[in-house]
Amino acid sequence: MIDLHCHTTASDGVLTPENLVIRAGNEGVTVLAVADHDTVGGIDEAMTAARQRNICLIPAIELSLDCPTGDLHLLAYNIDHHNQQFINTIQKLKSAREERIIKMVQKLNAINIHLTLEDIMKECDGAAAGKPHMARALIKKGYASDVDSAIRKYLIKGKPAYVPKEKLDIATAFKLLRHVGGVPVLAHPKSMNCADENEFNKTIEFFIQCGLAGMEVYASMHDHDDVLRYKEIARRHNLIITGGSDFHGDKNERPGYYGQNRPIPTRCADAILEVIGRN
Repeated sequence: MIDLHCHTTASDGVLTPENLVIRAGNEGVTVLAVADHDTVGGIDEAMTAARQRNICLIPAIELSLDCPTGDLHLLAYNIDHHNQQFINTIQKLKSAREERIIKMVQKLNAINIHLTLEDIMKECDGAAAGKPHMARALIKKGYASDVDSAIRKYLIKGKPAYVPKEKLDIATAFKLLRHVGGVPVLAHPKSMNCADENEFNKTIEFFIQCGLAGMEVYASMHDHDDVLRYKEIARRHNLIITGGSDFHGDKNERPGYYGQNRPIPTRCADAILEVIGRN
């Protein structure tokens, strides 16, 4: 089993980096990437745990980028996660996330949703707060039954507590990743919500010019037809094909699977390891 897209308590996952590695190992995962949102805070702990269990741990990150149509997330593998310039840049993103959460709490309070910043911080365990942390706090307060419904009801665009997230622009993100040796891969391309195939292809071609190396074909939000479509597009553009569970730990996900009974093909790990020169 392999999994190239997992989150920990360093961002909005529910398992610590060590416990994520243990959980993945119990599922039979032998190649794992920790790719927290806009932070590398969990990588060292995960690497230590992985070495103890003979798991190949790839240091990674998931960056949120500006996108006019939907959500654009960029995974980057084998990053130099101790590079100070890189750490300084993502620290600014973390600060912006914290300011955003304060504004979202204020919006909730304005519609008589009694949630405090302290309620959310209890869910973070020191990480930068995000929508999943807010959703978990809303559940505990009785305002929602699960994470997805909490986010859809209150936190997404067009809903009462929505506040835009500060994101890197595309050119800056690719330049930053080149500086730290990261291999850039487009995460769950379906989330970009492009109007049609023509728009999607033009976008991909622009990303390739910027340095895009791969596409996450096997993703939890992709159905069978999506997988076939993105696989064909990736092959047409000679992009690495990757896959991941997008594991957070609170949505019935399993490390090693990109959906129920859908194991992530091991060849995805072979492809990324060949590019970064590890085995």
